[in-house]
This record gives sequence, structure tokens and C-alpha cells, in this order.
Amino acid sequence: MATTLLTRPAPQLRRDQRALVDAIRRMTGFDAVAVLRGFDKTSRATRDAINEVVREHGGRVIDLTPVPGLGELAAVPPADLVVATNRSLAPAAERCAAYWNVPAVVLGDGAGEHGRLVRTRQPAVFVTREEGGQDVVVRQLRLLGPVTWSDGTAPARPAEELVLKPTIEGMVVTAQYGGTSVTRPASRMIEVEITDEVVAEIDGHAGLVGVGRYEARPTTRPVCRVAVNG
Repeated sequence: MATTLLTRPAPQLRRDQRALVDAIRRMTGFDAVAVLRGFDKTSRATRDAINEVVREHGGRVIDLTPVPGLGELAAVPPADLVVATNRSLAPAAERCAAYWNVPAVVLGDGAGEHGRLVRTRQPAVFVTREEGGQDVVVRQLRLLGPVTWSDGTAPARPAEELVLKPTIEGMVVTAQYGGTSVTRPASRMIEVEITDEVVAEIDGHAGLVGVGRYEARPTTRPVCRVAVNG
């Protein structure tokens, strides 16, 4: 008995995703493009469309799925451009772009002319582990678990939750301990010691981070964010 194989048509891209692909098509000067995508069909289809465009340019795509955790970016091949296929992955794309000092291309808010590119720059904070390794934070680093921290103006103090947010002036630190919360700016460096494995949420991505001493320093190299209006 003969059987017929039915192939499902590729999912149609949304209007904003088509604008994203067209924006990549208009760009030049890249060899490797890192793509962050979701697990839904349209995200995969957008990745495939970007891959086709990049290959037309003679380049290659690096599939950054799942998103690398804190300290894991060093193991990823560097890219010349980072693209997020949906809005929820924009913070992770900006983080990767800041690490490699390349532009991040993300979906805009839909306001303004269709296909228009809006370029902005966002501050970032480098995170270095004493034993080696570096990462970068663009939106927020949140450590959930017992840590000790110091901004150099006072002895190290404990925190049950520690949040670092980059700002133009440096960063803002919020520490919670024993039911109280303290928020203060820091323009130079924050030292953090982790004595037991804790959860680290870095730019919207959660993972475990190991024992060690870490330093967070503002960088003078803000990330270039290119938002595509769709």
C-alpha cells in the first residue's frame, strides 16, 4: 500500500519579524551572526530566514539556544552581530553584543515608520571572576541566595538577595537582608563573594553560579542597540 508524505508549510513570519529579516539583509560587514531564538515555530522560521540572508552575504549563523548562563559566554564563538528573534530575548542579545562589542539587532516597539532602524546605546557592567572568566550585564544581575558584598566604602556585609543594575553613572546596587533593603549607587566597583551555589538571573536568564569571588565594574563601552520598527 502506497503512503503519501505530507509536508507542512513553513510558518508565516509576523510583520515585525519580516522587518527584522529585511533589516539584516540591508546590513553589511559581518561574517558571523549570533541568533537568539525561542522554541516556537515562528522563532525557528525567523532564524531560518536570517540564516538564508546571512549565507547570501557569505556569512554564517551561530545559534545561541539556549541562552548562555553567567560566565558561559567565553565558550561561545564570537560574532560580528547579535539578533533576537523576539522581544523577550532582547536583553540576552544585548548582553552578548556587549560582551563582543558588536551591535545587537532587536525588535522595536512598533512605533514609527515600518522598517526604520532606531539606534541607542545602553550602559553595561563587566563581571569578572577571581579564578578567571568574564561576563557582562546590560539590564540587571540578580543573585538569589546568601552572598557577601562590598562597594569599598565599608566592610563586606551579607545579603540574601543582591541586584546590580547598570546606569550611565555606573550602577545601582540593591541588597536585601533580614527583612531590610538598601539601595545605593556605585561608580567604581562591587565585590561579591559566593560561598555556596546560588541562582543568578542575568538579563532575564536564570541559572546557577558557583562558589567564588566576583568583581563588577562599569564599562566605558556601552552596547549599541539597533531596534527595528515592525
